[in-house]
Amino acid sequence: MKANRRMYSLPYNGTNPEWFLQEAEKRKNNIDHVYCELPLTESNMFSHVRFLFDGKKNTGSKQKANPDPEKTNLKRANYVKNCAEFLRISKGKVRRICPVNAMYYRYDTEEELKDFVISLARAANYYQLEGFILSDYRMAVLLHALLPELEIHTSCNAYQWNLRQMEIWRDKCGVKVFNPPREILRVPENLKKMHDKGYKLKCLINEGCLMGCPNSFNHNLSIAMSCSAPILSCCQNGIADLFRANWILPRWQKYYDEYVDIYKIAGRNSEGDYPFKCMDAYLTENNDMSLSELMISGTIMFAHRMLPKEILQKITIDKVPDKLLSCECSSCEQCKLCQTILAELIPEEYHSRFVFKVNVEK
Repeated sequence: MKANRRMYSLPYNGTNPEWFLQEAEKRKNNIDHVYCELPLTESNMFSHVRFLFDGKKNTGSKQKANPDPEKTNLKRANYVKNCAEFLRISKGKVRRICPVNAMYYRYDTEEELKDFVISLARAANYYQLEGFILSDYRMAVLLHALLPELEIHTSCNAYQWNLRQMEIWRDKCGVKVFNPPREILRVPENLKKMHDKGYKLKCLINEGCLMGCPNSFNHNLSIAMSCSAPILSCCQNGIADLFRANWILPRWQKYYDEYVDIYKIAGRNSEGDYPFKCMDAYLTENNDMSLSELMISGTIMFAHRMLPKEILQKITIDKVPDKLLSCECSSCEQCKLCQTILAELIPEEYHSRFVFKVNVEK
């Protein structure tokens, strides 16, 4: 596939709606859809994005309340207001697929769950949405029954690893696009099997979740249950983990083109023009940016906390070895390639910060 024919899923990040739409329209030939938070009310949304503004600050194992909750509430309300305005002005100009994609939504009765899904259907009609991104199978079944014409995508939080799962979601929920879990990017033969069966695939490309993270499922579930996850597991065994992430580098897209239909860019919590800088880097197959500019979350978020900015800037995309495309991080102790490269870029005094430690007192 030619680079200029690739299609992307772009996040709306709550910035100026008019400006964002203008920038999206400039790139519309490469945008399958923009995914934007669903503002069910003027001050509320059902998404983990709310944790960006929830008035809490992670401080190790403790949490301290934001000293200015009024400012936090205003920031959250402005985000929701901008989402509503973007959905209003973008109708007919870009496709809008709204994520309601936490792993689980807690409702004590079947009627409460149905009422929630009915509210989603009403919102879809009000904003004339093209579709939803869902993780909760119960919601997908009900929503498809209410609005069979609505396009449903699965989220990576739905954790669909096998063809039988996908068959059920397609047959019972009418799913059009599947987003397998992040980890599958390191098992490309599974992607090929899914695509060969006729499933349209969307894959996350710029999130640095650790390959083989032991806390991935629990972390996503804790967010769905409105809990924080204070024990970060994004790096386990040293500085080499900075490269052991489930991302797709811009220059690697050509290896995925045959079975990835839509490349998804993460960034609902990002600021300013990040979604467009990221998309442009992938479109041009940029190989010179620093990883910390292009990637978010996971190992990169961890590195931001552990390393000075000037060190992060030296760790550029071209430094990541292509061996990571196929090795599945299965022979790191013998290989040590990532360790060797990063040891030249990160001073030794910082190395111990990347080793997972358990501190507990009785």
